[in-house]
Amino acid sequence: MEALGIQPMLLVAQIVNFFIIGVVLNVLLFKPILSMLEKRKKEIAEGLVYTEKMREEKDALEQKKEKILMEARKEGDRIIEEAKKGAKAEEKVLLEQARKASDDIIVKGKAMVEQEREAMEKTMKKDSVTLGIHVAERILMESVSSDIAHKIMAKHIKNIQHV
Repeated sequence: MEALGIQPMLLVAQIVNFFIIGVVLNVLLFKPILSMLEKRKKEIAEGLVYTEKMREEKDALEQKKEKILMEARKEGDRIIEEAKKGAKAEEKVLLEQARKASDDIIVKGKAMVEQEREAMEKTMKKDSVTLGIHVAERILMESVSSDIAHKIMAKHIKNIQHV
């Protein structure tokens, strides 16, 4: 081997050095790196599992949210329908009250008109009688003596007042 330029002692020393460097690198470098890579691989796997679990929970929450929204819409629709029914019933009551009130107003108005008409008729009768007395008095004064006119008028006034 020496003829080839290889020295066996140096070769053995290099093999021992290579073995030592291999052991040192394996212990100090490769094992920590491999354990770190294995730990990172586990963390990534756990993260993926956690992500999948969160996705499933998100989907479940979305479904629950949709269900709650649907129930809320149904409840809202039911409340609106009840309110409409209540409003219709209240509308009927109010319309009936308004009709009664308007009927009462009409009856009272007719009664007031009738009273006013009767009062006007009485006033008109009085005014007509008074006017008739004045006309008759003037006619009688011009055509008959004043004593006879007063007697006739007094008689007729008594008759008219009884009517």
